[in-house]
Amino acid sequence: MDDQVKQKLKNYVLWLLSRQEYSRRDLMLKLQKKEASPEYIETLLDWCESLNYINETRYCEGFIRRHLAKGHGFARIKSEASAKGIDKTLLSFQIDEMEIDWYEMARAAYNKKFSALTATPDYKQKAKIVRYLMYRGFNYEQIEFAISPSDE
Repeated sequence: MDDQVKQKLKNYVLWLLSRQEYSRRDLMLKLQKKEASPEYIETLLDWCESLNYINETRYCEGFIRRHLAKGHGFARIKSEASAKGIDKTLLSFQIDEMEIDWYEMARAAYNKKFSALTATPDYKQKAKIVRYLMYRGFNYEQIEFAISPSDE
């Protein structure tokens, strides 16, 4: 691989990182699509890490914050994080550091979607609510808390 191609790949990585956070794995996949050699990919990604352009902790934190903003629960975040290749221990550590109240998150997701319901939901409506909140990543205990009348 000549120097001009290496410089283009380096510029490509810097351009990507200037737009958003990427994990090492994501950048590796993008560089493999550009047909870069595995040795150069490792060298380039090590260089980016040494300059703190790639930071897995920062990427994981941003990933969690994006999903929290969407109203996702722990199970959904965990599932999508494993699909993205985020380390499970790092994910658990970051979530513990954030001290997230999953019960209030479930209630907020419920209120956002089903705020028009005034009466206690019947069986069919409750099944629909449970399916929706399960898809969002909340467990049954959190869903029951969200459905229960609040003491406002």
